[in-house]
Amino acid sequence: MSKFSYLFIFIISAIVFANCSPTNFPVGKYQSEPIVADGNASDWGLPLRFGNETSSLQYAVTNDRENIYVSVASNDQATQMKILRAGIKVYIDIKGKKSTDMGLIYPFKDQDEMTNRRIGNRNTDPIAMKQKMILDADIFSTTGFINMDNRIYDLKDTSHIKVGMNYDTYNNLVFEAIIPLKNVLPTPITNAKAPSISVGIIVNNMGGMDNRQPASMVGMNRAEGGGMGGGMRGGMGGGGMRGGMGGGGMRGGGGMRGGGSTMRSGGYGNSGPIVNWYQFKLAYQPD
Repeated sequence: MSKFSYLFIFIISAIVFANCSPTNFPVGKYQSEPIVADGNASDWGLPLRFGNETSSLQYAVTNDRENIYVSVASNDQATQMKILRAGIKVYIDIKGKKSTDMGLIYPFKDQDEMTNRRIGNRNTDPIAMKQKMILDADIFSTTGFINMDNRIYDLKDTSHIKVGMNYDTYNNLVFEAIIPLKNVLPTPITNAKAPSISVGIIVNNMGGMDNRQPASMVGMNRAEGGGMGGGMRGGMGGGGMRGGMGGGGMRGGGGMRGGGSTMRSGGYGNSGPIVNWYQFKLAYQPD
């Protein structure tokens, strides 16, 4: 066999091995304490683990043997308005890449609603406006999850994914999601079999292509929900904004570490979405 033939076989073997090799990411954080998707990050602690250099957005992703937990917080007014008006997307790629085939959008709003809705005017009280927008954020949409319909869900439907959003006493807008692993992976994780995945967190801009929903989410009917004890609708009523943030929270915007993320940040309007991808190996903790 010629030297060229040996070289050709070596190159082909290297390519095949590279494509078959598992992706090895750092092991994520095991969530040992309970998390409630209520828009109150006191059970996470602020600042959150990852974020951008300007501290306009922070996020954290953890897991236990049952769920993936996502928390996103922002004290930046422009970023808050992007989230409230155009929504936040959370994608999960079980191959550890950046596929958007599996994910959720919250709050869910179709293109016509985002184009035609007018949020207050110059005389509108900003606190009252934010409270109304939180109260109106009562549905989310899903696509690509296992054993779960691609459709619009009411926040009161907690049979699968749970989401919540609210303001805290320091004016941070906090989003939380609890995503069952049974709706993400075909088999349960074990100590010997805990795959590497990636979680994408995308904050839309407020105009243009980035606000369009995937085709699988268009025309879906709202699910009949029940059993969340008032859901988000009761979250802002009665006592005003939710408290519960300890240690100064995000007031100073300091202390945040970068890591595992890619972000494009921009200001208010059509500056483009904020994009984060966190790649990690699911953590496992035996009994």
